[in-house]
Formats: sequence, structure tokens, C-alpha cells
Amino acid sequence: MGVTVAANAPGRCGIVGNPTDIYGGRVLSCSVPARATCRLTLGGEQRLPEDLRLWDAASKRFPIDGPVSVDWSTEIPRSSGISGSTALLTATLACVLRLTGNEPDLASSDGLVAFAELVRDIERHDAGIVCGYQDAYMVVHGGLQFLNFAGKHPVNPGPLGRLTPVSSPLPFLLITTGVERLSGSVHGPMAQRWMDGEALVVDSMAAITELADAGLAAVLRGDWVELGRAMDENHRLIAALGGSGEPIDLLISRCKAHGAISAKLAGAGLGGTVIALGEDLPGLEAGLRGDGYTRFMRPVAGPGVRFEGA
Repeated sequence: MGVTVAANAPGRCGIVGNPTDIYGGRVLSCSVPARATCRLTLGGEQRLPEDLRLWDAASKRFPIDGPVSVDWSTEIPRSSGISGSTALLTATLACVLRLTGNEPDLASSDGLVAFAELVRDIERHDAGIVCGYQDAYMVVHGGLQFLNFAGKHPVNPGPLGRLTPVSSPLPFLLITTGVERLSGSVHGPMAQRWMDGEALVVDSMAAITELADAGLAAVLRGDWVELGRAMDENHRLIAALGGSGEPIDLLISRCKAHGAISAKLAGAGLGGTVIALGEDLPGLEAGLRGDGYTRFMRPVAGPGVRFEGA
């Protein structure tokens, strides 16, 4: 009989400020109820995933001595821009670390930040995925968080990120377009333009960072109209950089036609998921279902990564 360990972790949605987490900016972000799960059994038959990219990344620095069976499952829509890959990597890495005697400290704020930094470092450098810092921090911590990544850079991690938990109603609806895309295909070219000093990209990221501050202030006041303005401008700036796409633009227009105050990308563009802000979420969902959309979710300030049975 082998030794089995299991962990799960949530996806996340960027409310306002994304994708400035890659560029030293600030983001208001929330976890989602959908989670990815990894179950590892040490001993017995060796069974690895067909796609080894995330498994190899998780086990490269912390080799497991002996045959291992890897079982993955996820509720997060594939390649939908709400951190499905990061959630699966995080759950897997937590299991690997426990099996190799390097269990992460998930009980303290310092331990959570250290684990988030490790997840991002492995995703960027071992899995080779161009990604920001929001994903790892949110998947590890969960909740509704205002994230400050001052001093961080697409390549150099810089200082540790800072988190401020936020308490607020969540009048949001997530809608997935069904168009799959890899976040690195969006972030990679944009990050290179920023590092090359392209003024439009640099100035836009600075402006979106300020919108995150305005959005947080609006949330704390319960001023949904003002939050909607910040979300709209966030999306307008990203779309002007080529970071949206026809499926997203169409979905945003349909959200507003059905009464949404605002709608924008929840993650990377060219497909993926939209986050809509509204006063009548059941009515908004019903209208969008009439348009043929079928994948919906409500953000929930739930727990971050956790071991099962703990």
C-alpha cells in the first residue's frame, strides 16, 4: 500500500488592475469556487500525466524517490484565463513538497508568501510560462485581496508582494467564452514591449495601476458605478494594446446589453473569461444564456491552497 497525499487550490479572477501585477503594479483580485486537485501516491505503479509540463516543473527541484502515481482533476475551465494551470501546479507542488519532507508552511503569512513566490518561480522558469505574480499569490492565499507588487518585473522577481484582505459584497458574474488560449501567448509579447520601453505599454500599465487604487476605494465605499468606470477604462486600455479579441469584445457588449454596469477581462485576453459587474446577476445570466453562453461562475472569497484530510 502506497502513501497518498492530496491538495487542491482555487482559480482566481482579476477585478481591476490586471495585468499590472507583471509590471510592479497593483490588482484587486478574488478567488473562484472552482478548484484544481492533485493526488499523489508514492509506491506501487508509476503513472504520470500525458502532458508532463507541469509535473516536470513541480518535481524537477524536489525529486521523488520511488514510483509515483499522479491523479489530476479540475473544475476550472481549461485555458480560460482564471489561473487553471497555476492552481494545478500549486496543488501538485504542495503534494510533492509534503512527500519529499519539504512541506510548505500554509499556516503563516510569511509561509504563504514564500510558497507563492516559489510557485511563480517554478511556473516561470521550470514550466517556461510567461506569467505574472497575481496568479500564484491568489491561488495560494485565496480570498478577496488587494495585491501590491511594487518593484516586481516580468523577469526579475524583486521584493515580496504585499496583500491587503478586503471585505466586500461580490456583485460579479464570470462568463467563459469557450475560446481556449494560453496566457503566455498574450503576456509574452506584451511583456517584451514593456521591457523594450514602448511608451504606450509603459504608460498604459501605469494608468491601470492607478485604476486599481480607484477601484479599491470604490469597493470600500460600495460605489459600484465608480468601480464600473475603473473596470471599463482598464479594459479600454488593454484592448488598445491588442490584448482583448473579438470573442471578448462581443461578450462584453452582450453583458452591457443585458444590464451589466461594467464588464472586462478577468485574466489574459484573446479569449478566456469576462468578469461582469451588475445589480441583477440572475437576470444578467439569464440574458446571456439566451445568447448561447453556458459557462458561468460567481467569485467567492474562499480558501487558497490546502491539503485534503488535514
